[in-house]
Amino acid sequence: MKRVNPYILTTLRHRFDEQVSEADILGWLYNFEEQDWEAALTLLNQVTFYSEHRMSEILEYGLREIHNDYPLDKIWICPIGGIGKSGGVMAYMVKKLIKRLGKTVIWDFFDEQKEIKNNPYKVILLDDFVGTGGSALKLYKELKAIMPAGSRYYCLSVANMKRGAQRLRDEGIRVFGDCHKPAFAYRQSVFGYPAKMKPIKAFAEKYGALLYPQKPYKKGMELYVGPLGYGSCQALVTFDHTTPNNTLPILWEGKYRNDKHERWKPLFPRRLYDRTKRQNDFKRRKYQWLSIAMKLTKGQLVKPFNDYNHEALVLLGLLFCKVQRRSEAYTCVMLEVTQKELSGIVAKAQKSGLLDKNGNVTEGGRQLYKRIKREESKKTDLVIDVPDTDIMVKPYIPKEFLGISRYNTISANSKNQPNFEDIAAPWL
Repeated sequence: MKRVNPYILTTLRHRFDEQVSEADILGWLYNFEEQDWEAALTLLNQVTFYSEHRMSEILEYGLREIHNDYPLDKIWICPIGGIGKSGGVMAYMVKKLIKRLGKTVIWDFFDEQKEIKNNPYKVILLDDFVGTGGSALKLYKELKAIMPAGSRYYCLSVANMKRGAQRLRDEGIRVFGDCHKPAFAYRQSVFGYPAKMKPIKAFAEKYGALLYPQKPYKKGMELYVGPLGYGSCQALVTFDHTTPNNTLPILWEGKYRNDKHERWKPLFPRRLYDRTKRQNDFKRRKYQWLSIAMKLTKGQLVKPFNDYNHEALVLLGLLFCKVQRRSEAYTCVMLEVTQKELSGIVAKAQKSGLLDKNGNVTEGGRQLYKRIKREESKKTDLVIDVPDTDIMVKPYIPKEFLGISRYNTISANSKNQPNFEDIAAPWL
């Protein structure tokens, strides 16, 4: 039996900004056979995690560079993908950064309903991650058909894969964001020279195929998610709010395995279902917490937890996310609200005394959180001791006890076999 070095678990937890726990890492390791744990931890140590703060710094740098490049009077920012996609999450972050930049240039988000003037624009294609570059190129071609001649195009992302970024540059698009190479590149792999890299690649392919098998190549076939991620990008990138499907699926997938009927336990879930499930079934627990809060006040709930309406639930959920240092983007996903709705929830939390004017958890809010957690962890006895004088009837004797049946081949009259009622007596 193997045992994971606790120091390694602690180091990894801190590396990922404490958004995963030692228990999460161990749960993920149990997907693999014990002999492959070392390869799994070696791979995990090379995963790049982007916190909200780190994402903001990268986006701000790119915005400043774009602003200083060719001083045109108007900038269009075009999130890649539709509503609910990662480009929309980045748009929210960029809106806050623009206010901080304090520039006189006009920043605006592209809207088909707005009038496009004849003057050239700076057009920014915005997303958190550029993998193959296909989505960005599709949007670029759509915009180029309607934008004035002379417009300049940029792609602003937090991270990108070298191959996808080069496809954009070949079209004349300037690319900003951290550049990543495929994990198993024959040269300059993050795992070192080929002799060290190949065993880790074999490990990723072996278990990745249990989730997304490799398809036989056919000329002209479309890109798909395989053992090494979408388009075989071999990415090792994850964000606070999601994980791109270009990343190795053994890190983010949560579906059933091909080899046995059980779900894969993801460490950096991509889907909302998997993320909420890892938070100890948060959607269910927020109702449980509200019930516990009622017990704490002996049924006389004080505001804001005075009923079971949606407002009370999201306030409790906001407190959970704040204490756990979750980002605003993650909080919106968790509470299933928009950024605008979140601002209103924060204002109500401040008014109720859960948060201060800076949006930080107050001492009162923190104490309430601790009280609820403390009560939640208490054991509830389902069976209690009753004095013998209260029992006036003969107790029920089950047909089976400790795996021994009253009606099997054991004979109550046999001198060599124990009597069932004699075995059960001490527990009756």
